[in-house]
Amino acid sequence: MSLFLRDITHNYGDVTAVSEASLKAAPGEIICLFGHSGCGKTTLLRLAAGLEALQSGVIELDGDEIAAPGRELPAERRSIGMVFQDFVLFPHMTVEKNVAFGLAGAAKAKKQTADQLDALGLSKYAQRYPHELSGGQQQRVALARALARTPRALLLDEPFASIDAVLRRQLRENMRRILKEQNVAVVLVTHDPEEALALGDRIALMRAGRIIETATPKELFENPHTPEGAGVFPGSQRLTGVIERARLKTPAGEFPADSLKDGPGIAVLRDGALSAFADSGGAFVVADVRFAGPGWLVWLEGRADPVRLRLHMPTPPEPGQVMTIAADLSMVFVFEDQ
Repeated sequence: MSLFLRDITHNYGDVTAVSEASLKAAPGEIICLFGHSGCGKTTLLRLAAGLEALQSGVIELDGDEIAAPGRELPAERRSIGMVFQDFVLFPHMTVEKNVAFGLAGAAKAKKQTADQLDALGLSKYAQRYPHELSGGQQQRVALARALARTPRALLLDEPFASIDAVLRRQLRENMRRILKEQNVAVVLVTHDPEEALALGDRIALMRAGRIIETATPKELFENPHTPEGAGVFPGSQRLTGVIERARLKTPAGEFPADSLKDGPGIAVLRDGALSAFADSGGAFVVADVRFAGPGWLVWLEGRADPVRLRLHMPTPPEPGQVMTIAADLSMVFVFEDQ
């Protein structure tokens, strides 16, 4: 039940939304398609689902070609489920009828519906209407409806976007368990790095319509190949600068840039990469301090843009205090700014 999108390019007039993108999700694998809004994530999902006509490339499901330019299976025949950001539930139907909608065969439909309601903890809400449910419950109904059709692949377009942060974390854990039990290929779109790390077996990073890196969270942590890969972890920050003679010069100091070309550069610093200490001859002044347990978030002003760092100490520095910065280079990743 693998889903393979190969060399996909899609234009809206003169605007290229997706450019030569390739992505493969294996059976039972959750791929998180991650990137900023407008980078092409949802367009790629819509092409896979058959909601947009394919202009260039090939889409395969279990080795069978389901889409190529000029010859496509209709969306309803692709055996691909999709859960939209706004869930798209029928307001005049009960939960049970929403999940059962479109299923063939009364007896089979009843069993498939009951099985999915039970699997997602929705049985007791079967006779309620969507407006009587919380956002998290509506999200589970939409997922149950997609899974009741036993899809060979499942596409999720920012399914937690309209749910509050506390509930979102709980739902993510339940979602991953449920999806793994279904053993289908899953592609989930998100621009939330915490969500991508919590759900994805692999993370595919998009920039300006291109998939620039695909790797496991562990691989991204240990050996990222792009600024997006290095910066997907919470608390990371970017510093721009100039590479000269294998050194990147930034507002927070210089970092090794071995084998990189001279020109614009980017340093991605993981949370905790920087430390600071009081120094009357230092180059930075404390501009702001906020408690962010554990530790303190401190903003320093220096030669250019402010620098943020987290300090783990019982008493924070005072605004106006002069400090010097030190860096743990194992937590700093340097790239050419392309």
